[in-house]
Amino acid sequence: MCTYNIVLNDTLVQKARPVFPDDSSLQRWLQEQVSAALEDLVGNQTETAQQDMVSSSLKQAFRELHAGETKKNARQLFA
Repeated sequence: MCTYNIVLNDTLVQKARPVFPDDSSLQRWLQEQVSAALEDLVGNQTETAQQDMVSSSLKQAFRELHAGETKKNARQLFA
């Protein structure tokens, strides 16, 4: 597991502190929030890469169809 030091606005932390029973609870909540944000970021990157790959394949297939040079069975792209 990696450890990073982060800087938080003191005023915001003081406003949030009463919501938590102790500093340990606040720390666990912050850890959960950062982990969730990283998971979303990684998930979005994976989706974007997959979308880019599909988009590229479709564009290539349509260019080939338009040029009459089909190198792949375009129907299989949509199966």
